[in-house]
Formats: sequence, C-alpha cells, structure tokens
Amino acid sequence: MWALPQDATIAAVARGRVRETLRALLIPEEMVGDAATMVSELATNVLVHALRDRCRPSGQPELWMYRRGEASQIVTKVFDGAPWKGAVPHQPLRPAPGAEGGRGLELVDGLTGEHGGEWGVHRTRSRLGRSPTCGKVVYFALPAPKDSPAALPPIRQGCREAARHLEAALRARGLGPLHRSEGWDMSVLSVRAGITVWARDGGLAVTTPCAGMLRFPLGDVTEAAEAIVRHCEDLDAK
Repeated sequence: MWALPQDATIAAVARGRVRETLRALLIPEEMVGDAATMVSELATNVLVHALRDRCRPSGQPELWMYRRGEASQIVTKVFDGAPWKGAVPHQPLRPAPGAEGGRGLELVDGLTGEHGGEWGVHRTRSRLGRSPTCGKVVYFALPAPKDSPAALPPIRQGCREAARHLEAALRARGLGPLHRSEGWDMSVLSVRAGITVWARDGGLAVTTPCAGMLRFPLGDVTEAAEAIVRHCEDLDAK
C-alpha cells in the first residue's frame, strides 16, 4: 500500500510502484507495461475528477496491490475519498465521437480483457492514515503467470488465525463493534446485522444481506475484508 501525491505527479508515481512490484514478481514485461498504462489512467482520473473538484475529498489517494483467489490474480486498486457519481459501469464504455476525454476506463476494459482479467469500481474505506476515510476504488485484476512467485500457494493458516487476522483488518478500517467467538474447530465473527463470517478449515464464508453467501480461501483475508467493507458502505449509502 502506498499513499499517492495529490498533484500532477500522481500518475507517474503510480506507474513506478506498479512496475517495480510486478517486475519483482517476474511478471512478463508486456503485462507490466499494460498494467502501468491502466494504473496511469486510474490515477489520472483521480486527479481530474476528484482532486480538482471544488469539494476536495479528505485524505490522500492510495494505491493498493495484493494477490487474491486460488487462481492467483494480482489486484491493483486506486482509492480516493470522493464518492462514485452515477451508476457503476458494467459494460465497455464508449465516449461520444469526437470527445476529448472519457476513454480511460474504455482502455482499462480493453487491456484487462486481453489478459483475461477484470476490472470494476466499488465503495470502500481507506487503508492508510490515522482514521479511515470513506470513498471508492477503481481496480483491475490480472492473472499471475504460473512461473511467477505470485502464483505460489499462500502460507497455510488455521481458521482461527484467519478469523483473527480478518477481525484486525476490519477494526483497522473503522468497523465495529465486532464480536468473535471460537469453538468446535471454527470461528464466528459478527460484523453487523446481516453480515457474519464463518471461518472453518474449508475457508471463509461471509453472509451478506444483498449478495447472499460469499466464500474465500483462508489465505484471502485481504479480499474478504475488502468485500465486507464494500457491503457495509453500500448498506450505509442506502
């Protein structure tokens, strides 16, 4: 995780962090270049649509990178403290002919598709700073090649250890009060009405009011925390 500058250098800093991280993971240079292009577009959108807004968001923009899923995807997210305006796009974006802007997310859509990845946007909270800030992330996820260190199996941990790590991650994002109980080879973490985590040796199961049951491997604590924060923010926004 890195804080990003709140000026015109934001895209260059984001590109440098992504290149450095992916090269350390032995990602092919073509994918490194495309990821740098995509994160540059996301960071530029933050500068144009959030940081230059008359009502500047609180907190700094942030860049997050982590691995998720048994299929080993590398997730890159750019956070800003401004709310998402309008409907969340689920289809390739097509700006009007002759438009001078608006092609950033269209480019992200095309490049993630070429690599068999995905992208999206959702509400969340910041991960850096003294107090969590509500806002949004735009992200893309790319598959890690089989010979990359990112494709190695995660370090094994028990269900109780995973539940404790998840609880700590959620507390750090300002959620609470949280209630965790352990017994019978499992842990149960109560987050809020309608959101409960069941941690067993087979993985993490999260009940949500809108999306039903979400399942994650025990090593996917970061992704599970992101999903829980997202659903809490969606519920609070209604």
